[in-house]
Amino acid sequence: GTCQAAFDKAIELKFVTCESCLSAALDISIMSIGGKRFIVLEHAPHPSWHLVMGREPKAVRIFKETMCTLNGMRLWCAGRNDISAYVDEALGDLAQVTTARATARTFVTELLYGRPTGRFLKKHAHLRFMDAHVPEVQSLLRKWHGRSVLHSILTCGRLYTDLVSHDPALERWYGELGVKFNTFMCGSV
Repeated sequence: GTCQAAFDKAIELKFVTCESCLSAALDISIMSIGGKRFIVLEHAPHPSWHLVMGREPKAVRIFKETMCTLNGMRLWCAGRNDISAYVDEALGDLAQVTTARATARTFVTELLYGRPTGRFLKKHAHLRFMDAHVPEVQSLLRKWHGRSVLHSILTCGRLYTDLVSHDPALERWYGELGVKFNTFMCGSV
């Protein structure tokens, strides 16, 4: 979003310096501006995003995960031990799915970029909240990757938010359009 773009620009202009990465899986780092250090959670939606999305269940769940992660970061600032333990404690019941989603990002980046880094390009940062940890979704990701259309499905529109329910329509359009499917998905047919 706009906040992340402004922050990225500040880093690019060297107004902000990354001192250390506390958790690559959670995108938590220590940054500094003019000698003042602060902790940052990157690529998370703005706290009001779930309201903009009409409080749809997935947006509300991501909001809860983000707020719990921020609470874990706050606790870490007081204790300075392993940040993952503080974030997991703050996440409570959400810790397991958040960890599974972070682990599944390596699977998705392998399919999209050929590298299992778990780090998305900035323009694909929204994909970090995809349910790629769900076996049915992983199966669909493999299927569409094998047909060389996964990139179009994940980056053109919001189908990635519920790939399972959209799969029948994707199959129908893929069957009708064949090689024109990619251009159709990106609005060019």
